[in-house]
Amino acid sequence: MAVLRQVTFRLSRRRSSVPRARAVLHAVLGGWCIDQGTLDTAELVLSELVTNALRARAPRDRQVGVRIAHSAEEGLLRLEVSDAGEGLPEVQSPSEGETGGRGLLLVDALTYCWGVHEREGGIGKTVWADLKATEATASSGPV
Repeated sequence: MAVLRQVTFRLSRRRSSVPRARAVLHAVLGGWCIDQGTLDTAELVLSELVTNALRARAPRDRQVGVRIAHSAEEGLLRLEVSDAGEGLPEVQSPSEGETGGRGLLLVDALTYCWGVHEREGGIGKTVWADLKATEATASSGPV
């Protein structure tokens, strides 16, 4: 993926990191003039990926890494979330009565594609998701 713009940051392993990740994403994509529909979808996808990373079994002092990258040339927005947890995420098939387990189902439904790979050094993993992304067009003024 030819990256023209990217931002990376780290989050503490606490629940308050999910809204922080969304706030950073919102600010970054707003600055890049990404259309509102893509921004809304990206916020939901990033929330799910960060939540999964925070739930991964890992030492409490390990942080979660986030990378947001946009390639206007390819029309793709990539969201990456890395953690030091063991195991690989799997799409679940929860029953109607279960309240959790649908995060990756949402990621799968809302993204162009997604996947996972081991982090360099072999500790943990990075889950990535690509969304089709276009820049917002300037409005032509009041109607």
